[in-house]
Amino acid sequence: MAFGQSGPFCRENVPCRLFLSLLLRVVRSLMAPDMGLRILLTGGQGFVGQHLKTRLLARLPGHVLLEDSMDIRDRAAVERFVRSEKPDACLHLAAVSSAARAEAEEAWTVNLDGTLILAETFEAYAPQASFVFVSTAEIYGASFSSGQPLDETAVIAPVNAYASSKAAADLAIGNLSQEGLHGVRLRSFTQAGTAQDEAAILPFLAAQVARIEAGRQAPVVTVRQLDAGFDVTDVRDACDAYIAALVAPRPLPNGTVLNICSGVTRTVRSMAEDLLNVAGVSATLREDPTLASPSGLASMQGNPAAAREALDWSARTPWSETLITVLNDWRYRITL
Repeated sequence: MAFGQSGPFCRENVPCRLFLSLLLRVVRSLMAPDMGLRILLTGGQGFVGQHLKTRLLARLPGHVLLEDSMDIRDRAAVERFVRSEKPDACLHLAAVSSAARAEAEEAWTVNLDGTLILAETFEAYAPQASFVFVSTAEIYGASFSSGQPLDETAVIAPVNAYASSKAAADLAIGNLSQEGLHGVRLRSFTQAGTAQDEAAILPFLAAQVARIEAGRQAPVVTVRQLDAGFDVTDVRDACDAYIAALVAPRPLPNGTVLNICSGVTRTVRSMAEDLLNVAGVSATLREDPTLASPSGLASMQGNPAAAREALDWSARTPWSETLITVLNDWRYRITL
């Protein structure tokens, strides 16, 4: 599928649509602090979505949250909803996040087809609205093999169906943004927080430490690769970045791409040792190369400079607070 201007995403009267979109965007941004935003949130029941709703209450107390159980692959349902509710913004989190081969087909239909339907509907019926697409740094894929922190110019080279479908959607939002959609793409790196499953690296380690502390696991923390490096952001900070994209201090150009990450790379070894120190227990660290890597990536390192400049945002939660938050979450969960 081609994403160029001569492809299937082109629209008529592009100059007029771009001017109208920009004008309405400026007017709405001036009114937003007093009027409150009508925000459509997709994926609100997921790990990040639950945290985002809490952060929205704190950061934008006057907002109106719009949620719906519609299938974003159902164009008619999406159009009815957007036309009737008239949202000012969309925070699009909904996705099939598994890299498992068995879920590859659904990943494509939800992550690409559903995103296209939602974005095209906003372009047609809510052109003044901000469309914040929460993408993923996993779309950089093989580019992480450089061992250097990646910025937004890094080559997109996904290595699994999830990342590939998100990469296609990311590119499609970029194309639609040339035609009038006020699209912003936020490429999120590894996140950590409460209510997260063990597929992510910090919960994976914290669950083992909590079990060791409780005497439910031998004092051995097993990982795939101890010296792999990851950029981990507290989910609360990541949610603040998503909100900042709606109320940025300066209007973001259509199609803006920003990496959402801390800029700090931590090895799996150091994360495990930090958790053990917080718990006050001793354990051996052991590598097991047969363990699956959910993303298929050995490491993920990011450069947040562009997001810092555009959003006046940075990851502010102390690492020690993230550690104790995630560890306490797993201390509680293993007792259930």
